[in-house]
This record gives sequence, structure tokens and C-alpha cells, in this order.
Amino acid sequence: MNKKVLVIMDPIESINVQRDTTYLLMLAAQEIGYELFYLMPGSLSVNFLKPVGRIAKIKIFHNKEPFYDISEIKDTELGFFDCVLMRTDPPINSTYIYMTYILDMLDEKNIKVINSGSSLRNYNEKLITLNFPKYIPDTILTSDKRQIENFKIKHQRIILKQLNLMGGRSIYFLDKDDKNLNVIFEDMTDFGKNYILAQEYISEAKTGDKRIIIVNGEVIKEAVIRVPNDKDHRASAAAGGSIEKYYLKKEEIEICQDVADFLYEKNILFAGIDMIGNKITEINITSPTCVAEINQFHNIDLGKKFWECIK
Repeated sequence: MNKKVLVIMDPIESINVQRDTTYLLMLAAQEIGYELFYLMPGSLSVNFLKPVGRIAKIKIFHNKEPFYDISEIKDTELGFFDCVLMRTDPPINSTYIYMTYILDMLDEKNIKVINSGSSLRNYNEKLITLNFPKYIPDTILTSDKRQIENFKIKHQRIILKQLNLMGGRSIYFLDKDDKNLNVIFEDMTDFGKNYILAQEYISEAKTGDKRIIIVNGEVIKEAVIRVPNDKDHRASAAAGGSIEKYYLKKEEIEICQDVADFLYEKNILFAGIDMIGNKITEINITSPTCVAEINQFHNIDLGKKFWECIK
């Protein structure tokens, strides 16, 4: 019997099919014969102790406008599906957290949720790196300005990050002579009320930030490297960085395999590791991207590879 796959994502009409990883995963699932379904945004709920939603059948098209067709929208229990693909972008707010609790209700039905509600809730994409101290730059988590000041004195050049955003948003680079620490700290922490992450600046950042895909505990050796332009320290495509083809080196594969083993143990089946030099800076688990770019540069189909690994 063909698998029934439910996709939970941001409004489908808002995505860029040239770059969107969710679109490629859906297209690949359809091509191998899986039935695709789409949760209408904002409709996930619990009725009579069962997770339900307004759910439609969906067909995905390649090189055609519109690129999708929705039909047969109706209230459906999530227990009807074999697999749920959770692909809602950050920010991680209270609504997102409540959705993960609802997804946890599928555990007892042995429905595969990628990634599981508990893993999305328990492992922040910035903080999950703290599980790998030998592979990350010097890092502190704090809401105390004095600690940030001392950290900046120690390293001179540092990176400050919000904990719940993506795509390079609210990531600040402070040089040794930068006088913006006070105002940036006030803005990022709301005057010390919220935690932020500080990392030492890695000099190899100038040459690029590698995106490495992990599927079901397997390190995908074909990768890309995102290179910042001369006007921005951030390398993500969303921040104006360029993307180039990259093959992982032996040492990088070994590092990433340690991470992949940990993720597999924690039921995190799909992830994107960000690596500068040989240091891991983030592990994206909410909605990993760059599948389109890896496909393009390496002439592979990571969407089909994804579903082969997930079986």
C-alpha cells in the first residue's frame, strides 16, 4: 500500500519553488508513488482527544503554474497518515510549541513524524551545538551584559545570535573596536530579559559557511558552501551570500557522523549542519534547506535520497 504523507508547512502559495526544500521533498514523494496531503495553515487541533486538521489532497507540478492543486479539503484525523513532515519555519513561538505537543500524540500510533514534536521542542537549533563542545567555537549563553563584555574582551571579535530565528536574521558581528555592543545587547535581550548566544568569530567565515545535510543518521557527502559578500558578514543566501559546490573532506565527514549519530538517537531524522572551517556553528532541525542547491551543483536528487533513507 502506498504511503500517505501529510505535510505541515507555511502557506504553500508563499514558497519559492526554485529553492524551496519542502517543495522538492513533496515532488520526490509524489514521484515515487506516495499520496500527498497538505494541512491548511492554522487548522491543527485536538478534538475528542485526537489530533485533527483541515487537510487537503495535494498534487505538485514541475515547471508549471500554478505548481500545486488542492482538492477534497476536509477534517481528518492525523492518525490516518503514515508519515507527517513538519516543515514550519521559525520563529519558535508559543503556537509552534503547542503544535509539537499535538504531534507528540501520534507517537502511540507509530506514525513517523519528521522531525518529532519532542525533538523540535527539546533541541533549539542554536543550543543543540552545546552537546558537541570539541566541535564548536567558544560559546556562551547569557542574558548578562557583563558576561558578553568579558567574552568580547577575551576574543575581540564575536558573533551574537537570537535563539529562535533563521536565515541570518538578528545575527551580529562585533569587532574589537565596535561601540554598538550596548544598543545591540539592549535590542536583542530586551534589556537583559532574554537569552542570547555569543560565539567567538571564526576567521574562516570569510571563505564560507558549509551546509551539510543529515538524513536518518547518514551524512550526505555532497554539500554546498555559502560565501558572504563584501558588504555583509553573513553567508546565508537570505542575507545575500553566494553558493558554491562543496565535497566534504574526510575530517568533516567524521565530525558530522558524530553529530548524525547523536541526532539519530534523539529521533531527529532530518537536519542541516552549518560548519565554518572545522567548527559547527548551528544544527538546523526545524526546516533544513539547501537541498535545491545541492541537487543543482552535484546533479543528484536529494529528495528521493531522503525518502529512501526514511523508509
